Amino acid sequence: MQKKRSLKIISMVLILVLICISITYFKNDSKVVLATTKEFNSENLQDNEHMHVEVDSSGDKVPVPNGYVGSKATGENEIDTGYVIYEGTEEVNDSNVEEAQKTRNQYVWIPVPDASTMYGTDENGKKWGKLYEFTTDTGDGIDPITGAKPLNWSESDGVMKIQNVWTYREPDISKNFDKDVNLKTINVYADKTHEFLNKLEQEFNSMMESVKKYRGFYIGRYETGNLSKEKSVVLKGNMDINNQKWDIMYNKCKKLKNNNTNVETGIMWGSQYDRTLIWLIESGNKTKEEICKDSTSWGNHKNAQFEYENTNGKIVAKIANSSTKIPTGSSEYTKANNIYDLVGNMNEYSMEAATANTRARRGGNYYANGDIANRFERETNDLYSKFEFLRLPSNAIHQIA
Repeated sequence: MQKKRSLKIISMVLILVLICISITYFKNDSKVVLATTKEFNSENLQDNEHMHVEVDSSGDKVPVPNGYVGSKATGENEIDTGYVIYEGTEEVNDSNVEEAQKTRNQYVWIPVPDASTMYGTDENGKKWGKLYEFTTDTGDGIDPITGAKPLNWSESDGVMKIQNVWTYREPDISKNFDKDVNLKTINVYADKTHEFLNKLEQEFNSMMESVKKYRGFYIGRYETGNLSKEKSVVLKGNMDINNQKWDIMYNKCKKLKNNNTNVETGIMWGSQYDRTLIWLIESGNKTKEEICKDSTSWGNHKNAQFEYENTNGKIVAKIANSSTKIPTGSSEYTKANNIYDLVGNMNEYSMEAATANTRARRGGNYYANGDIANRFERETNDLYSKFEFLRLPSNAIHQIA
Protein backbone atom coordinates (compact mmCIF):
# COMPACT_ATOMS: atom_id res chain seq x y z
CA MET A 1 0.00 0.00 0.00
CA GLN A 2 1.12 3.52 -0.59
CA LYS A 3 2.30 5.94 2.07
CA LYS A 4 0.15 8.87 3.17
CA ARG A 5 1.26 12.01 4.89
CA SER A 6 -0.15 13.03 8.24
CA LEU A 7 -3.07 15.34 7.82
CA LYS A 8 -5.01 17.68 10.02
CA ILE A 9 -8.76 17.57 10.11
CA ILE A 10 -10.62 20.46 11.67
CA SER A 11 -7.56 21.38 13.72
CA MET A 12 -7.52 17.99 15.39
CA VAL A 13 -4.37 16.04 14.66
CA LEU A 14 -3.40 12.56 15.65
CA ILE A 15 -0.20 11.17 17.11
CA LEU A 16 1.25 8.50 14.99
CA VAL A 17 4.41 7.74 16.84
CA LEU A 18 4.73 5.46 19.78
CA ILE A 19 1.50 6.82 21.13
CA CYS A 20 -1.86 5.05 21.38
CA ILE A 21 -4.59 7.63 21.40
CA SER A 22 -7.89 8.51 19.89
CA ILE A 23 -11.26 10.02 20.57
CA THR A 24 -14.79 9.01 19.77
CA TYR A 25 -14.24 8.53 16.07
CA PHE A 26 -10.67 7.27 16.03
CA LYS A 27 -9.35 4.22 17.68
CA ASN A 28 -5.81 3.01 18.05
CA ASP A 29 -4.32 -0.13 19.41
CA SER A 30 -1.09 -2.09 19.55
CA LYS A 31 -0.04 -5.64 18.90
CA VAL A 32 2.32 -7.37 21.25
CA VAL A 33 5.32 -9.51 20.43
CA LEU A 34 6.88 -12.46 22.21
CA ALA A 35 10.55 -13.23 21.57
CA THR A 36 13.40 -15.30 22.91
CA THR A 37 17.05 -14.42 23.34
CA LYS A 38 18.51 -17.82 24.31
CA GLU A 39 20.46 -19.43 21.48
CA PHE A 40 19.72 -22.75 19.84
CA ASN A 41 19.42 -24.20 16.36
CA SER A 42 15.82 -23.90 15.24
CA GLU A 43 16.31 -26.68 12.72
CA ASN A 44 17.06 -29.05 15.58
CA LEU A 45 14.87 -27.66 18.35
CA GLN A 46 15.30 -29.04 21.83
CA ASP A 47 13.71 -28.10 25.12
CA ASN A 48 15.67 -25.63 27.24
CA GLU A 49 15.09 -23.67 30.44
CA HIS A 50 12.93 -21.10 28.65
CA MET A 51 10.95 -23.10 26.11
CA HIS A 52 9.75 -26.51 25.09
CA VAL A 53 9.17 -28.03 21.67
CA GLU A 54 5.70 -28.87 20.45
CA VAL A 55 4.65 -30.36 17.11
CA ASP A 56 1.98 -28.98 14.81
CA SER A 57 -0.56 -31.03 12.87
CA SER A 58 1.92 -31.46 10.00
CA GLY A 59 4.67 -32.77 12.26
CA ASP A 60 6.73 -29.58 12.23
CA LYS A 61 8.41 -28.42 15.44
CA VAL A 62 7.42 -25.17 17.11
CA PRO A 63 9.24 -23.40 19.98
CA VAL A 64 6.69 -22.69 22.71
CA PRO A 65 7.79 -20.59 25.70
CA ASN A 66 7.36 -22.17 29.09
CA GLY A 67 4.17 -20.94 30.71
CA TYR A 68 2.28 -21.33 27.40
CA VAL A 69 0.81 -24.29 25.53
CA GLY A 70 0.28 -24.90 21.84
CA SER A 71 -3.37 -25.31 20.87
CA LYS A 72 -4.70 -28.77 20.06
CA ALA A 73 -7.99 -27.31 18.80
CA THR A 74 -9.04 -27.84 15.21
CA GLY A 75 -7.75 -25.04 12.95
CA GLU A 76 -5.27 -23.69 15.51
CA ASN A 77 -2.47 -26.27 15.27
CA GLU A 78 -0.80 -25.68 11.89
CA ILE A 79 2.13 -23.33 11.29
CA ASP A 80 1.13 -22.54 7.71
CA THR A 81 -2.34 -21.40 8.74
CA GLY A 82 -1.49 -19.87 12.12
CA TYR A 83 -0.16 -21.86 15.09
CA VAL A 84 -1.81 -20.53 18.27
CA ILE A 85 -0.40 -20.64 21.80
CA TYR A 86 -2.33 -19.93 25.01
CA GLU A 87 -1.01 -18.52 28.25
CA GLY A 88 -1.14 -21.11 31.03
CA THR A 89 -0.43 -24.83 31.19
CA GLU A 90 -3.85 -26.44 30.78
CA GLU A 91 -4.33 -28.11 27.40
CA VAL A 92 -6.55 -26.31 24.89
CA ASN A 93 -8.61 -28.60 22.66
CA ASP A 94 -11.97 -28.69 20.88
CA SER A 95 -13.83 -29.18 24.14
CA ASN A 96 -12.59 -26.02 25.89
CA VAL A 97 -11.30 -23.76 23.12
CA GLU A 98 -14.27 -21.37 23.15
CA GLU A 99 -13.80 -20.62 26.82
CA ALA A 100 -10.01 -20.39 26.46
CA GLN A 101 -10.30 -17.83 23.67
CA LYS A 102 -12.12 -15.49 26.03
CA THR A 103 -10.07 -16.13 29.18
CA ARG A 104 -6.44 -16.79 28.21
CA ASN A 105 -4.00 -14.54 26.33
CA GLN A 106 -3.17 -15.89 22.86
CA TYR A 107 -0.42 -15.42 20.27
CA VAL A 108 0.25 -16.68 16.75
CA TRP A 109 3.62 -17.91 15.49
CA ILE A 110 5.14 -15.95 12.57
CA PRO A 111 7.90 -18.03 10.91
CA VAL A 112 11.01 -16.19 9.73
CA PRO A 113 13.28 -18.57 7.77
CA ASP A 114 15.90 -15.87 7.19
CA ALA A 115 16.27 -13.04 9.72
CA SER A 116 18.43 -11.07 7.29
CA THR A 117 15.21 -10.15 5.47
CA MET A 118 14.19 -8.25 8.62
CA TYR A 119 17.37 -6.38 9.54
CA GLY A 120 20.78 -5.27 8.34
CA THR A 121 23.91 -3.65 9.75
CA ASP A 122 25.36 -0.30 8.66
CA GLU A 123 29.02 0.64 8.30
CA ASN A 124 29.15 1.64 11.96
CA GLY A 125 27.83 -1.70 13.18
CA LYS A 126 24.33 -0.49 14.03
CA LYS A 127 21.42 -2.80 13.25
CA TRP A 128 18.48 -1.32 11.33
CA GLY A 129 15.10 -2.85 10.61
CA LYS A 130 14.35 -3.60 6.97
CA LEU A 131 11.05 -1.92 6.22
CA TYR A 132 9.07 -2.62 3.07
CA GLU A 133 6.38 -1.06 0.94
CA PHE A 134 4.11 -3.26 -1.16
CA THR A 135 3.17 -2.93 -4.81
CA THR A 136 1.67 -4.89 -7.67
CA ASP A 137 4.34 -3.49 -9.98
CA THR A 138 7.25 -5.60 -11.19
CA GLY A 139 10.88 -4.74 -11.72
CA ASP A 140 14.27 -4.55 -10.06
CA GLY A 141 14.17 -4.59 -6.28
CA ILE A 142 10.56 -5.85 -6.13
CA ASP A 143 9.89 -9.36 -4.91
CA PRO A 144 7.88 -11.03 -7.69
CA ILE A 145 5.77 -13.08 -5.26
CA THR A 146 4.99 -10.65 -2.45
CA GLY A 147 5.42 -7.30 -4.19
CA ALA A 148 7.64 -6.14 -1.32
CA LYS A 149 10.39 -3.63 -2.04
CA PRO A 150 12.82 -1.81 0.28
CA LEU A 151 11.47 1.30 1.97
CA ASN A 152 14.13 3.93 2.69
CA TRP A 153 17.10 1.55 2.73
CA SER A 154 19.58 -0.13 0.45
CA GLU A 155 22.20 -2.83 0.97
CA SER A 156 25.48 -3.51 -0.80
CA ASP A 157 28.11 -6.13 0.09
CA GLY A 158 26.31 -6.82 3.35
CA VAL A 159 26.30 -3.18 4.46
CA MET A 160 22.92 -1.54 4.95
CA LYS A 161 22.31 2.16 4.45
CA ILE A 162 19.34 4.27 5.51
CA GLN A 163 18.65 6.61 2.61
CA ASN A 164 16.89 9.37 4.55
CA VAL A 165 17.30 9.71 8.33
CA TRP A 166 14.17 11.89 8.50
CA THR A 167 11.68 9.35 7.25
CA TYR A 168 10.75 5.70 7.92
CA ARG A 169 13.40 3.85 9.95
CA GLU A 170 13.91 1.78 13.11
CA PRO A 171 15.15 1.68 15.76
CA ASP A 172 15.32 5.43 16.24
CA ILE A 173 13.93 8.29 18.24
CA SER A 174 11.37 10.72 16.95
CA LYS A 175 13.94 13.50 16.79
CA ASN A 176 11.77 16.54 17.50
CA PHE A 177 9.59 14.89 20.12
CA ASP A 178 11.82 12.54 22.11
CA LYS A 179 13.69 15.41 23.71
CA ASP A 180 14.70 15.51 27.34
CA VAL A 181 11.89 17.88 28.27
CA ASN A 182 9.24 15.58 26.80
CA LEU A 183 10.74 12.31 28.04
CA LYS A 184 10.50 13.58 31.60
CA THR A 185 6.71 13.76 31.29
CA ILE A 186 6.13 10.24 29.95
CA ASN A 187 6.98 6.85 31.38
CA VAL A 188 9.47 5.21 29.03
CA TYR A 189 12.16 4.60 31.66
CA ALA A 190 14.50 7.17 30.17
CA ASP A 191 14.87 10.88 30.94
CA LYS A 192 17.45 11.73 28.28
CA THR A 193 17.21 11.46 24.51
CA HIS A 194 20.41 9.41 24.23
CA GLU A 195 19.18 7.06 26.97
CA PHE A 196 15.93 6.47 25.14
CA LEU A 197 17.74 5.83 21.86
CA ASN A 198 20.01 3.31 23.58
CA LYS A 199 16.98 1.63 25.08
CA LEU A 200 15.24 1.37 21.72
CA GLU A 201 18.35 -0.08 20.10
CA GLN A 202 18.79 -2.64 22.87
CA GLU A 203 15.15 -3.73 22.63
CA PHE A 204 15.36 -4.00 18.84
CA ASN A 205 18.63 -5.96 18.95
CA SER A 206 17.24 -8.38 21.54
CA MET A 207 14.13 -8.93 19.43
CA MET A 208 16.21 -9.66 16.34
CA GLU A 209 18.48 -12.05 18.24
CA SER A 210 15.37 -13.96 19.24
CA VAL A 211 14.12 -14.05 15.65
CA LYS A 212 17.49 -15.31 14.41
CA LYS A 213 17.78 -18.06 17.00
CA TYR A 214 14.20 -19.29 16.93
CA ARG A 215 13.43 -18.35 13.32
CA GLY A 216 10.26 -16.52 14.14
CA PHE A 217 8.24 -14.59 16.70
CA TYR A 218 4.74 -14.55 18.13
CA ILE A 219 2.19 -11.85 17.45
CA GLY A 220 -0.90 -11.11 19.51
CA ARG A 221 -3.89 -12.91 18.06
CA TYR A 222 -6.25 -10.04 18.86
CA GLU A 223 -5.97 -6.33 19.42
CA THR A 224 -4.86 -5.59 22.96
CA GLY A 225 -7.87 -5.13 25.25
CA ASN A 226 -8.78 -3.81 28.71
CA LEU A 227 -6.76 -0.69 27.93
CA SER A 228 -8.60 1.44 30.47
CA LYS A 229 -7.71 -1.06 33.20
CA GLU A 230 -4.41 -1.67 34.92
CA LYS A 231 -3.97 -5.14 33.43
CA SER A 232 -4.40 -5.53 29.67
CA VAL A 233 -5.31 -8.72 27.81
CA VAL A 234 -5.15 -10.38 24.39
CA LEU A 235 -8.55 -12.07 24.40
CA LYS A 236 -11.56 -12.58 22.19
CA GLY A 237 -14.61 -10.34 22.64
CA ASN A 238 -13.01 -7.19 24.10
CA MET A 239 -14.17 -3.67 23.22
CA ASP A 240 -11.83 -1.68 25.48
CA ILE A 241 -9.25 -1.28 22.69
CA ASN A 242 -8.62 2.45 22.23
CA ASN A 243 -8.11 5.87 23.84
CA GLN A 244 -4.57 5.41 25.15
CA LYS A 245 -1.40 7.39 24.52
CA TRP A 246 1.65 5.64 23.18
CA ASP A 247 3.70 5.73 26.34
CA ILE A 248 0.81 4.11 28.20
CA MET A 249 0.54 1.42 25.51
CA TYR A 250 4.31 0.96 25.59
CA ASN A 251 4.07 -0.03 29.24
CA LYS A 252 0.86 -2.02 28.93
CA CYS A 253 2.31 -4.16 26.15
CA LYS A 254 5.48 -4.79 28.15
CA LYS A 255 3.43 -5.96 31.12
CA LEU A 256 1.40 -8.45 29.08
CA LYS A 257 3.96 -11.13 29.87
CA ASN A 258 2.85 -10.82 33.52
CA ASN A 259 5.46 -12.53 35.74
CA ASN A 260 6.76 -14.90 33.08
CA THR A 261 10.54 -14.44 32.83
CA ASN A 262 10.72 -16.69 29.77
CA VAL A 263 9.26 -14.06 27.45
CA GLU A 264 9.35 -10.35 26.64
CA THR A 265 6.38 -8.47 25.25
CA GLY A 266 6.11 -5.10 23.56
CA ILE A 267 4.59 -2.99 20.80
CA MET A 268 5.26 -4.41 17.35
CA TRP A 269 8.16 -3.11 15.27
CA GLY A 270 7.53 -2.10 11.66
CA SER A 271 9.82 -4.89 10.42
CA GLN A 272 7.67 -7.42 12.28
CA TYR A 273 4.46 -6.03 10.83
CA ASP A 274 5.96 -6.15 7.32
CA ARG A 275 7.18 -9.71 7.86
CA THR A 276 3.68 -10.70 8.95
CA LEU A 277 2.20 -9.24 5.76
CA ILE A 278 4.83 -11.03 3.64
CA TRP A 279 4.04 -14.32 5.40
CA LEU A 280 0.32 -13.91 4.70
CA ILE A 281 1.12 -13.67 0.98
CA GLU A 282 3.71 -16.47 1.02
CA SER A 283 1.27 -18.79 2.80
CA GLY A 284 -1.41 -18.13 0.19
CA ASN A 285 -3.82 -16.56 2.67
CA LYS A 286 -3.71 -13.13 1.02
CA THR A 287 -2.80 -11.73 -2.39
CA LYS A 288 -0.54 -8.79 -3.18
CA GLU A 289 -3.62 -6.82 -4.13
CA GLU A 290 -5.24 -7.45 -0.74
CA ILE A 291 -2.11 -6.19 0.99
CA CYS A 292 -1.09 -3.18 -1.08
CA LYS A 293 -4.25 -1.99 -2.82
CA ASP A 294 -7.42 -2.76 -0.89
CA SER A 295 -7.91 -4.67 2.38
CA THR A 296 -11.70 -4.34 2.38
CA SER A 297 -12.09 -8.09 1.82
CA TRP A 298 -10.48 -8.94 5.16
CA GLY A 299 -10.74 -5.92 7.40
CA ASN A 300 -13.36 -4.00 9.32
CA HIS A 301 -13.32 -0.89 7.18
CA LYS A 302 -16.11 1.58 6.54
CA ASN A 303 -16.92 0.07 3.14
CA ALA A 304 -16.79 -3.57 4.31
CA GLN A 305 -19.89 -5.70 4.83
CA PHE A 306 -19.90 -8.83 7.01
CA GLU A 307 -21.38 -10.46 10.11
CA TYR A 308 -19.90 -10.44 13.60
CA GLU A 309 -20.76 -11.44 17.16
CA ASN A 310 -21.61 -8.47 19.36
CA THR A 311 -20.96 -8.18 23.08
CA ASN A 312 -24.36 -9.78 23.79
CA GLY A 313 -23.39 -12.90 21.87
CA LYS A 314 -25.74 -12.17 18.95
CA ILE A 315 -24.72 -12.39 15.29
CA VAL A 316 -25.37 -9.02 13.69
CA ALA A 317 -24.58 -7.39 10.36
CA LYS A 318 -21.95 -4.76 9.81
CA ILE A 319 -23.43 -2.76 6.94
CA ALA A 320 -21.36 -1.33 4.09
CA ASN A 321 -20.56 2.38 4.33
CA SER A 322 -21.06 2.38 8.07
CA SER A 323 -18.41 2.97 10.73
CA THR A 324 -18.72 0.26 13.34
CA LYS A 325 -16.15 -0.75 15.95
CA ILE A 326 -16.38 -4.49 16.63
CA PRO A 327 -15.17 -6.66 19.53
CA THR A 328 -11.81 -8.38 19.15
CA GLY A 329 -11.97 -11.68 17.27
CA SER A 330 -15.70 -11.35 16.66
CA SER A 331 -15.73 -12.14 12.92
CA GLU A 332 -14.04 -14.74 10.77
CA TYR A 333 -14.19 -12.13 8.01
CA THR A 334 -11.39 -10.18 9.68
CA LYS A 335 -9.16 -13.21 10.35
CA ALA A 336 -5.93 -13.98 8.48
CA ASN A 337 -4.04 -17.11 9.50
CA ASN A 338 -5.64 -16.96 12.95
CA ILE A 339 -4.72 -13.28 13.47
CA TYR A 340 -7.73 -11.00 13.82
CA ASP A 341 -7.98 -7.36 12.77
CA LEU A 342 -4.42 -6.95 11.55
CA VAL A 343 -6.06 -4.45 9.20
CA GLY A 344 -9.16 -2.44 9.98
CA ASN A 345 -11.03 -1.88 13.26
CA MET A 346 -8.27 -0.07 15.23
CA ASN A 347 -5.19 1.66 13.85
CA GLU A 348 -2.12 -0.30 14.94
CA TYR A 349 0.72 1.49 16.69
CA SER A 350 4.30 0.55 15.87
CA MET A 351 7.79 1.32 17.15
CA GLU A 352 8.75 2.52 13.67
CA ALA A 353 9.91 6.16 13.42
CA ALA A 354 8.37 8.00 10.48
CA THR A 355 9.51 11.64 10.31
CA ALA A 356 11.18 13.95 12.82
CA ASN A 357 7.90 14.17 14.73
CA THR A 358 6.03 10.96 14.06
CA ARG A 359 5.92 7.21 14.19
CA ALA A 360 4.04 4.94 11.83
CA ARG A 361 0.62 3.48 12.32
CA ARG A 362 -0.42 0.51 10.32
CA GLY A 363 -3.41 -1.25 8.86
CA GLY A 364 -6.26 1.26 8.69
CA ASN A 365 -9.38 1.44 10.81
CA TYR A 366 -13.17 1.09 10.85
CA TYR A 367 -13.74 4.74 10.03
CA ALA A 368 -11.92 4.67 6.68
CA ASN A 369 -12.33 2.61 3.52
CA GLY A 370 -10.04 -0.33 2.81
CA ASP A 371 -8.19 1.27 -0.10
CA ILE A 372 -6.01 3.29 2.26
CA ALA A 373 -2.30 3.35 2.93
CA ASN A 374 -0.66 0.47 4.72
CA ARG A 375 1.57 2.96 6.52
CA PHE A 376 0.54 6.27 7.96
CA GLU A 377 2.20 8.91 10.12
CA ARG A 378 0.91 11.30 12.74
CA GLU A 379 2.63 13.95 14.79
CA THR A 380 4.03 12.44 17.96
CA ASN A 381 2.71 14.96 20.41
CA ASP A 382 -0.80 15.30 19.01
CA LEU A 383 -3.51 13.76 21.13
CA TYR A 384 -6.50 13.78 18.84
CA SER A 385 -7.35 12.86 15.31
CA LYS A 386 -10.47 13.05 13.25
CA PHE A 387 -9.32 10.26 11.03
CA GLU A 388 -6.84 7.44 11.40
CA PHE A 389 -5.67 5.53 8.39
CA LEU A 390 -3.11 3.12 9.73
CA ARG A 391 -3.15 0.91 12.63
CA LEU A 392 -0.47 -0.63 14.68
CA PRO A 393 -1.27 -3.97 16.17
CA SER A 394 -3.00 -3.85 19.42
CA ASN A 395 -2.04 -7.45 19.69
CA ALA A 396 1.05 -8.04 21.74
CA ILE A 397 4.04 -9.48 20.00
CA HIS A 398 5.82 -12.04 22.10
CA GLN A 399 9.47 -12.97 22.09
CA ILE A 400 10.72 -16.09 23.81
CA ALA A 401 13.27 -14.92 26.38
